[in-house]
Amino acid sequence: MSERQIPRWSELKPLLRPRPVELDGTRRRLSRAHTIADLRQLARRRTPKAPFDYTDGAAEEEISLRRARQAFRQVEFHPAVLRDVSAVDPSAEILGARSALPFAFAPTGFTRMMQHEGERAVARVAERAGIPFSLSTMGTTSIEDVARTAPNARKWFQLYLWKDRRASEDLVNRALESGYDTLILTVDTPVAGARHRDARNGLTIPPALSARTFVDGVLHPAWTFNLLTTEPLSFASLSSWDGTVAS
Repeated sequence: MSERQIPRWSELKPLLRPRPVELDGTRRRLSRAHTIADLRQLARRRTPKAPFDYTDGAAEEEISLRRARQAFRQVEFHPAVLRDVSAVDPSAEILGARSALPFAFAPTGFTRMMQHEGERAVARVAERAGIPFSLSTMGTTSIEDVARTAPNARKWFQLYLWKDRRASEDLVNRALESGYDTLILTVDTPVAGARHRDARNGLTIPPALSARTFVDGVLHPAWTFNLLTTEPLSFASLSSWDGTVAS
């Protein structure tokens, strides 16, 4: 049987290691997030339901989304032991140029709706990390503004081919003049998917103010403050747009 004793201060002192006080709220929250699931919960707490559901959801019954997640879960890494790892090079050649890591930031629409810095923030990270950044046709920061924000980043532009071929050609020319070196042509969305979460939430660009969205905004003051005190939310690369996120 173990003998008990009263702990001495000299024994307790090394165990007392309080977490350093972090005054930056963003860094404090991120320091507590260890997984993608943790980041998702942070976003859910700080973002109103409509923009969160847009980012978190998919079309129809979201079958493709569940299948994609399941496919990622089935990916396995096979470790190799007793190998020389003194010089590890994770870079890869992607579409004719070197990337510091074997992936790129995919194009996403309405990014500033989720977080007010939007595409600018992602482009800056891509520049620092040395990986490509893709700007969506439906981006909320213009082709030119992204180029000015991250002049040294490798930039790609994703294009939805409009019936108005002149409009499509204009977007391609603007991207070329702004230093984008790759065109991503999206051809699998001839008809917009029925995004049921967005329809139920009444999601529009720019956001429409109703009793429900007003209350949700009050419950998420940081998001609302950032939305109201930065440039209006719009499809920044398009000259005009009138509709919902699915039209």
